[in-house]
Amino acid sequence: MQMMPPYCDGLLRLSIDELLSLPIHHLVSGVDTEFSGSAPPAIRECGRETVISGYTEWVSLSSPVVSIGWDWQLQLLFAHTPFRWVRFGLPRTNVMLVNAAGWDSPWTKNLELLSTVVDALPWESSLVRAVGLQAGKSVW
Repeated sequence: MQMMPPYCDGLLRLSIDELLSLPIHHLVSGVDTEFSGSAPPAIRECGRETVISGYTEWVSLSSPVVSIGWDWQLQLLFAHTPFRWVRFGLPRTNVMLVNAAGWDSPWTKNLELLSTVVDALPWESSLVRAVGLQAGKSVW
């Protein structure tokens, strides 16, 4: 696939089909530690629900590089599954999706479409390996 070079705004214009045909790979992930040991005492109270969250960035091996990043959160459940990984908020990217005529999508619509792409990726296992979040293992 021959990608168009970035416009002066730095965005890569791709159709949804071009994006879906382009493999993207895990680059980096991390855990937000702002509420760990440095949190105010009121936040560290015993019995208070905690939030585990972080970020992840995925890239293509193509040139120019496609980059899609998003925040994630460990969402607590109370049924048979104790938690699940969820994307939190809209992704960050250098991709502008275009329609068949080559016109840019409105930015919010672009990010919403990219959210569906992210949600279809099997990103959780790469994230777990990258940040070391396993049952009984501390990341701090």
